[in-house]
Amino acid sequence: MASSKTTLLRPARPARIARAQTQKHPSATARAGTSAHAGAPSSAVPHSANISQFTLTNGIRVFVYENFNSPAVVVNGFMNTGAFDEPRALAGLAGFTTDCLMRGTRRFPYERMFELTESVGANLNVSSGVFTTGMFSKSLAEDLPMMLDLLSDAIRYPTFPAQEIEKEREEWLTGLQERANNTRAMTSMAFYELAYPSAHPFHYSSDGYPETARAITVDDVRNFHKTYFTPGGMTMVVVGAVKAEEARDRIEAAFGDWSATRLERPAVPAVPAIRGQHRKHVTMPGKSQSNLLLGYPAASRIDPDWLECTLMNSILGQFGMYGRLGESVRKEEGLVYYIGSRFEGDIVAGPWSIYAGTNPSTVERVLEVSLGEMRRMRSRKVKPSELEDNKRYFTGVMPLQMETNEGIAGQIINMIRYDRGLDYLLTYHERVNAVTVAAIQAVAEKWLDPDNFVLVTAGA
Repeated sequence: MASSKTTLLRPARPARIARAQTQKHPSATARAGTSAHAGAPSSAVPHSANISQFTLTNGIRVFVYENFNSPAVVVNGFMNTGAFDEPRALAGLAGFTTDCLMRGTRRFPYERMFELTESVGANLNVSSGVFTTGMFSKSLAEDLPMMLDLLSDAIRYPTFPAQEIEKEREEWLTGLQERANNTRAMTSMAFYELAYPSAHPFHYSSDGYPETARAITVDDVRNFHKTYFTPGGMTMVVVGAVKAEEARDRIEAAFGDWSATRLERPAVPAVPAIRGQHRKHVTMPGKSQSNLLLGYPAASRIDPDWLECTLMNSILGQFGMYGRLGESVRKEEGLVYYIGSRFEGDIVAGPWSIYAGTNPSTVERVLEVSLGEMRRMRSRKVKPSELEDNKRYFTGVMPLQMETNEGIAGQIINMIRYDRGLDYLLTYHERVNAVTVAAIQAVAEKWLDPDNFVLVTAGA
């Protein structure tokens, strides 16, 4: 399920982005709210002792990790608004609203926002998902006040000029036409419609449909923004060459007087387990390849099994050239152009799936061999060497993911959004290395189901 995104991207100025150095910050009180800061031993990863935390009076949470090894500053954050909040008859409204945010604001016309970011080699991005709307900026530290000013104006004071809205709509409709000719996209859309009930937000495409793209009015966009863009639950993470208290003050100046509120969200509907085998083929004339997607709703990212699930799935369909699936279906039998498996958990149960590209004549054999690998994963313990190889990969890739300010900010966002606690990374290596072959088999038995699934294919 694709997300919508508004982006102002320009080449950044050359800068050395190094591994983050840890720094301890004194506890402080934000003028507009409260500050929390815990003491702990210094470590080479972000954690509760080197991440400063502040809460503004309007509820915005601010987390700052100082890194003066780099002259740049990254701001990464999210608001609790997204496709979940839009009427189903107006699917795509949340993403369309987000796309239109920088088409003109109270103080900055569309062209001026591009000129300002381009003049300093900065990036500014607002993106919409199912449950959250994300924000991102990257600039030199000296340009942080301007970037927060632009971001605040885009989020809080868009003007939604009718002419610019129509330009954005034409781009949207063009994107939907391209989707209709993309076998992977059509497979994914049909899969979610089959795997999730109509009351669930995953049942619908967050990119919308041609009929909803044409139906949404300027008033719909303005009303959605007025109703759902609020500071409640908003989180902002700042990483880079800025002192924690200065970053807090800059965010307070840009967002501290924002006081809008919104209606409480309803609970996300429960997802019933798939029973039986549900198949659908999306006919797309002229395509020589068939795309295949097999799976069902599975674990969320806050599920206690998440780490074991991702390790198990790496062995099955990711590690090396797509794990066991790649070895058997692709290398040994030569049945596919590509194949793999993935968990796509969110704050609610996302799907587990096998995806592949193959000749239409070999779909049934791909299915047979893939189900066989699922059964083997459930019935036999993995080899200790397989598990150890994957453990080394998991622990080895984590430091690489934090070699940039963007990577560090992303890890902090994940710790916050998925309730992992700010000390999650301190024990990450130990927890990975503690996973046993028995634990891998246990989650395979629990989460892999070769008898009950949704299977969607798309192609000729």
